[in-house]
Amino acid sequence: MPQGGQVGLTERQQQVLAAIVREYARTGQLVGSRTAQAAHAIAASSATIRNDMAALAELGLIEQPHTSAGRRPTDRGYRFFVEYVMAEEPLALRETAWVRSAFRRRAESPADVLREAARLLADLLHCPAVVMSPREPSRQLQHFHASPVSSRNVLLVFVTSDGHVENRLVELPAAVTSQQLERLSELLNRRLVGAEVGALARLDAQALAAEMGDLALPVPILEALRLGLEREQQHDVFIDGVAYILQDPEFARGGELREMLETLHQERLVGSLLKPFARERRVTIRIGEENPLPAARGCGLVAKTYVGGAGMRGVVAALGPKRMSYWRAVPAVTCVADELTEHLGPTRPGDGKLVEGGGTAP
Repeated sequence: MPQGGQVGLTERQQQVLAAIVREYARTGQLVGSRTAQAAHAIAASSATIRNDMAALAELGLIEQPHTSAGRRPTDRGYRFFVEYVMAEEPLALRETAWVRSAFRRRAESPADVLREAARLLADLLHCPAVVMSPREPSRQLQHFHASPVSSRNVLLVFVTSDGHVENRLVELPAAVTSQQLERLSELLNRRLVGAEVGALARLDAQALAAEMGDLALPVPILEALRLGLEREQQHDVFIDGVAYILQDPEFARGGELREMLETLHQERLVGSLLKPFARERRVTIRIGEENPLPAARGCGLVAKTYVGGAGMRGVVAALGPKRMSYWRAVPAVTCVADELTEHLGPTRPGDGKLVEGGGTAP
């Protein structure tokens, strides 16, 4: 990786940029020349540091949102910092020991391990943490029901063997009656309870129409219902630490906070954000506009893959404000990902599992 001086910054300008990034991460307040000098022991006068700040601003690495105010990093400045300037700070020994001890407690299932991993990472970094499973576990249908919302809108509800409840709202090409939907629900429950959930989307619409007799739904309607049951989600997603964003000044504006909260409560949407990272082998950092999900473009994201059963890859990620402490987030995400690989991967020990709720964050 090239050094900052090779891409246009002097050593002192790198120090000034690092001071602004770190101080802004710590306080959320704009950083002035005196603050940068005092907090990060830069061997230069305030006037010299102001000149360096002017040069950094001209390069688009920092900005001054208000006249006579301090500076803050831009998305480009954060990217330059993490690529050329940042030095990672390893977790403290007590933090590493805390994570490892939590992973060594007995668990009910791999889902408990993933859920606990999200909690551990959120508590380490004080920001939302997301863990995506390597692949969706096999689930069996326990109950299915179709109920009318209006004459042409139907709510499909199915409950799986692990207690998961999923709702789908489907718009139909023609009106249906409640009696027809009741007959369909009875038929599907009789045929499919105990089968894998994916079987719902493989039903033959014409065969169903024939079995429903006098209450048969037209094939186009049954086909629309079948398409509504197709499962796009291929992974389970475990999210923890959502409450931490309520404490962050970057999400102080109501609209931004609401958008972020709504996003974090949509597991499929968060899963779609993480899926591309499953192809990466190294830690990946996305900052601001680099995030493909619109609601995450005010955020920083640090992600790393882990290896689960059968060599399938899942993803661990910290999703925080752009001013998150990337130098701390990288080793924290790496630590949790490595522990997941050890306990869920093909060579995991038979008794290396954990239980819910073990331990308290250091």
